Amino acid sequence: MRKIHIIIPLILLALAGAYWLGRSQPRSPSNGVDAMDVDTSASAGQGGAGADLSTVPGGGRARGYFADLLARADAGDLTASTRLYRGLSLCHRLRAMDWSNAMLANELLEAQTRDMTPAQLDGYRAQLDGIESRKQNAQRMNERCADTDAAMMDALVPSLRRAAQLGESRARACYLAMGPGLDNRALARHPEWIDQFRGSVPGLIDAGMAAGDWTVVNILRNAYQPDAEGLLAGVLGSDPARHFRYLKLYRLGAGPGDVAVLDRQLAVAEARLSPEQRSEAEEWAESTFRRDFHGRSSVGAPGLDRDPCVFPYE
Repeated sequence: MRKIHIIIPLILLALAGAYWLGRSQPRSPSNGVDAMDVDTSASAGQGGAGADLSTVPGGGRARGYFADLLARADAGDLTASTRLYRGLSLCHRLRAMDWSNAMLANELLEAQTRDMTPAQLDGYRAQLDGIESRKQNAQRMNERCADTDAAMMDALVPSLRRAAQLGESRARACYLAMGPGLDNRALARHPEWIDQFRGSVPGLIDAGMAAGDWTVVNILRNAYQPDAEGLLAGVLGSDPARHFRYLKLYRLGAGPGDVAVLDRQLAVAEARLSPEQRSEAEEWAESTFRRDFHGRSSVGAPGLDRDPCVFPYE
């Protein structure tokens, strides 16, 4: 039964992907509106420096759904940029998991049933009954994702950057946290993305803080930590005083579940500072909490250990 429990999260991913595909299908022709026909009046022309998706080699040769999104995203359409990076993110995950999904499905089918209890057999039969429908869902997702060439798959990071610069909060958080490292295979082909990331970081941090985005505070808390790893840490550099600043800010708005962890981290961080540095950092945190966060708690924001690059597929 252990193998059955292992495969369940993969099934849930497939179902979530199928839901995303269903939501993204074109509407009935009778209404004369395609699912991609969105109001771009608020976002058109806000592409932002360094975010031109037309620089993705071969992007114009890609077909269908993603090609349409790419064209709209390159014109500054926030909705299209958001759909594009979320859809391509799912395609990347599906391609990486195809092999392991097939192996786990085979193991499920080969599972020995003679030692199962009646309740376990019922659950096993239910899993077998769902295999065919799940395979059909996976086939639909793979057909959508197969309608892309290598250059279109390389559009994940540029589309994420575009959505981040247009103000989409999830894209901003993921791009700050991972940057072009979200797709290291493509980064090897596009080293210029590192310079684009370096140039984008200050503006995205300012935008996130001005918006009172607790996820950005959490990302910076980690990035400024001494000996932190990752591209953002490399761009910002280790800074114990700033690390303490963002720790203190997050602590001011922390929910009950985070208080103990943050207090322990603050005690360690405080020991690295002079009294003057600590005083300045606390003053900054308190004024920022009042001005940008309006005294608002971080309760309801993603938790301390939440992956900012896990996206909904609506």
